[in-house]
Amino acid sequence: MKHNLNKKNKIYVITAAATIFTLAIMSALIMATPAAATTMMTTTTTSPEAGIELSSQPVYQEQIRDIGVIPINQTHLQITYAGNGTLNLPNGTETIRTTSSTSGIGALIDSDFAGKEILTTEDGSESATARVYEFVRFDMQQGTGRGITIATFHTDSTGMLAPLNGMMLVGITELYPDGTGLVTLWEWQSGIPLPTAITTIPPLEELPPLMDDTTTTTPTNATADINATTAPEEEGGGEQTTPIPPTPLLE
Repeated sequence: MKHNLNKKNKIYVITAAATIFTLAIMSALIMATPAAATTMMTTTTTSPEAGIELSSQPVYQEQIRDIGVIPINQTHLQITYAGNGTLNLPNGTETIRTTSSTSGIGALIDSDFAGKEILTTEDGSESATARVYEFVRFDMQQGTGRGITIATFHTDSTGMLAPLNGMMLVGITELYPDGTGLVTLWEWQSGIPLPTAITTIPPLEELPPLMDDTTTTTPTNATADINATTAPEEEGGGEQTTPIPPTPLLE
């Protein structure tokens, strides 16, 4: 029996050693090939195993600066910042210069941010709005931060900013000790066409009826029928009938 226990212990030791050795190899490969992770983020293949597919060039770059930070409570802040940026839309022929203002709520514990950005062309002729989500990690000693940013855009513009409508951009935000930062976003290549706005409404006569009038019936008061009585005729006027007592209603 003792021999068997020793044999089992040896098997466990060998198995554990093999597992640790395998994990060590995997860790070494991951640390030695950071370029491979970057390649996965920018690949344009359509295979699901290829990772997140982004446009080959940034669509939006923006220099931002803090405008104000107002504490809401012990865990959240109201954050406002402004920016100046450039848009290079797909199939566009020129760089579009923009200004922006963003306001939202930041969490102290999770270091995330959710807000709304208003993007305007430099001449003020066109605008777009975006829902912005950021997840940031801070280096408190250096006063810097770096985060992942997701922005979804909407615009009613029919001009330069029209291609931005429905676009989802993904990228990184760099934060610096002087209260400024740099946002760089690429378009997420989902493989699904952007939604097109509905410009026509079908005529009313083509819409299906809400109700078939031919089947509409008027409900009758069954209780009133049951409780109906025959009134006695005047004296000497003929046969009288005994009134029917009212039927009690079921609760």
